[in-house]
Amino acid sequence: MAEEQEWANLLAEVFDKLTEKHASITYDFDDLEMKGKVEKNGKVVPTGTVSLKGRLTITAK
Repeated sequence: MAEEQEWANLLAEVFDKLTEKHASITYDFDDLEMKGKVEKNGKVVPTGTVSLKGRLTITAK
């Protein structure tokens, strides 16, 4: 399974659990860096880097 799909599935599961409980969750990021890559024709190709610094709160009501 592609890494992007794994992240999408994880986020969907978290959102479902939050919705069931009417809860919220907060993530604090201090210079989190995620480097993307894909494999194309047997070679690894970088797709870019995402850097996060700050707070993300997800609230379900």
